[in-house]
Order: sequence, then C-alpha cells, then structure tokens
Amino acid sequence: MDPHNASMGKVKLILTLLQGLVRLAQRQLLKISKQPWVRRYMRLGHGTKGVFYGLIGLFALNDIIHDQPIVAGSEAVLADLDSWPLGSLVLGLLAFGLLGYVLWRLTQASVGPAQADTLSVRQVLQRFGYVASGLTYLGVAQSAAKLSLNLAVDFDDTIEDLASFLFERQVGPWVLLSVGIGVVAVGCLYIYGAASGGYINDFHSDLQRPVRRWVVVIGKVGIAARGVGFFLIGAYLVKAAYLVDDESAGGLGNVFDELDEEFFGEYWLGAIAFGFLAYAVYMIVAAFYRQFPTVTLPPRAKSC
Repeated sequence: MDPHNASMGKVKLILTLLQGLVRLAQRQLLKISKQPWVRRYMRLGHGTKGVFYGLIGLFALNDIIHDQPIVAGSEAVLADLDSWPLGSLVLGLLAFGLLGYVLWRLTQASVGPAQADTLSVRQVLQRFGYVASGLTYLGVAQSAAKLSLNLAVDFDDTIEDLASFLFERQVGPWVLLSVGIGVVAVGCLYIYGAASGGYINDFHSDLQRPVRRWVVVIGKVGIAARGVGFFLIGAYLVKAAYLVDDESAGGLGNVFDELDEEFFGEYWLGAIAFGFLAYAVYMIVAAFYRQFPTVTLPPRAKSC
C-alpha cells in the first residue's frame, strides 16, 4: 500500500471520528437546551442582560444630571454595586443571571443558526460572534461573582492592555487598526439591523399587537444605541492605532470618558444612555415573550 494513501486514510478516519463526536455533543446540547428549566434560565439571562444595560444607562444619566465626571461601563457598574448595602447579593444574582445568557449564546454558536451540513462564511462569522458575545458576558459574570464573594478583581481595561502589547510590535498599530475597522463594521451592522428590523426578535402571540409595536420601536432604539457604542469603540481604536496611543483604546467605559471631553459630548452620552435604557426595556420584554428559534441538526448519515 502506498504510504501516502495510508496516511491520508488515517487523517480521513480521524476527521470522521471528530465530526461524529462534534455531532454527538451538538445533539446532547440541543436536547438539554430544549428542557423547560433551561429555557427559563436562558430567559432569565435575557432579562439580566437588560437590567445590566439599564444600570449602565442610569449611572451615566445620573452623572450627567449631577454634572459629575462620567463613570460608566461594565466595570464602573460592578464597582458601584459592590458599595451598596446589599451589593454582594445583587452582584451574585447578576452573575447567576448573566450565565443564563452565556448559555444561550454558546448554544447558538454550537447548534444554530444553520441547519445545513455546510456553513457559509457569513454563518461561520455569526457563530464566532456568538462565542465572542458569550465570553464577554462570561467575563462580566465572573467579575460580579468575585466581587460578591469579596475577592479581588482587576478592573484594568483589557483593550487598553492589548493595545499596549500590540504597540510593542512593529505590526501592532496595523493589527489594532484592522480590529478597530472590524468593530466599526460591527457597529454599522447593529445600526442597520436596528433600522431594518433584522435584529428584532420574534415574539409570542401572547404579546398584544399594540404593545408589540411599541416594543419593536423601543428595541430598534436600543439596538441602534448599542451599534453607536460599538462604532465609537472601533473609532477610538482606529484613533489609538493612528496616534500609537494606547490610552485612546478601550471599551465602553473609555468611550464614555472620551465623549465627556468632546464638544456636545454630554448630549451624545445622554442619547446613548437613553438608548441603553430602551434596550433594557426591550430585553426584559424579550425575556418573557421572545420566541426561541427552532433549531434542528441534519440527520445522521447512513452507513453503506
């Protein structure tokens, strides 16, 4: 037997076994995700995410109204909650709820949205987006859980640290520029999805039609605000790459800080904060009335 053909046969066998294991894991995860208590937990995750965005918006509006330095973003919210009388309890509940949303995102990445044997480039990118979203909220949940247990949490801006690391490399600014452009593109997709209604969830018929129309409008405003947030994060990453200035790079908290120094910055901040409140209302309604899409896997291939 030709050694090359033998090696190729072994590779094909290994790939077939791996594909079978992935299919088995997908079917088990899909089976688990259809359990009523798991669906309820995922709905709790949607509502918790909404509450979290609502807190970000409320904290920003409070700073604007009282003419205080803007302290917002996920880290600022968690740090402020930790100072509340029952902050540990609130943080623990927040961590528990957000894990429900992480479960939903990872389920989407594993068994949805495609039902075909092959994935298009768009579907692959969409699944990577689900994974990135899940890991982001997993990090927030981890920080909230640590604070609830009185453990130390490092609130250094991960994006700023990444920029500092990249700037030590010759190609670092170009890499950061590419990332920034990508984040700007994500923001544009959110804004377009909000305007077209493509990012709006389907709701159960239990939700009355007039209420549904208002929820859709509110959801569009909220999703557009998130899109503006992503756009600005990407824009400041591009600025950081151009200036080779790691302090210009950062997440949502950095965007709020930078906008606070801009001309008419408070108006932009107020608009984004109101948008986040709208998103909070939308997600809480979605927690009760969202229709979870039906996902099915392709049938097992029959052996000859």
